[in-house]
Amino acid sequence: MSESKSYAVGQEIEAMCGKCKDATVHVIEVIKSDKPYKALCKSCNSSHRYRSPDLEAKKTTTKKSSTTKKTATKAASKTPEQRKWTRLCNKVDTDNPEEYEMTKSFTEHDAINHAKFGLGVVKEIVNNSKMSVVFEDGERVLVQNR
Repeated sequence: MSESKSYAVGQEIEAMCGKCKDATVHVIEVIKSDKPYKALCKSCNSSHRYRSPDLEAKKTTTKKSSTTKKTATKAASKTPEQRKWTRLCNKVDTDNPEEYEMTKSFTEHDAINHAKFGLGVVKEIVNNSKMSVVFEDGERVLVQNR
């Protein structure tokens, strides 16, 4: 029926980070009742109670509309990269993405269309000439302002 996972302190796990406002890789710090209780975010180094990214996704879909078990199972079968991409796409206007060109300048949360990677969302401006973009198959660093 339900598959029981075993967890260990120091094990890496995907969790929702309140500071990063995203699902990121965490390290388990405390375990209670054989479940992660506290985790340390490897992105921002904040320590907080463990929040499952699957439960957060279910909360947001329940608020928007009633979901069926089939929909919940389909969402759970996505990879972490796909879930991250989906969450970012829901936060921005992806109807009219800007075509990616190295010479253009972009800002955080811009939707872009890349010739090879497809639809992406600018997650972070690294510096004047680089930006971090999340695509459905993963995150990439692209150049800008060239």
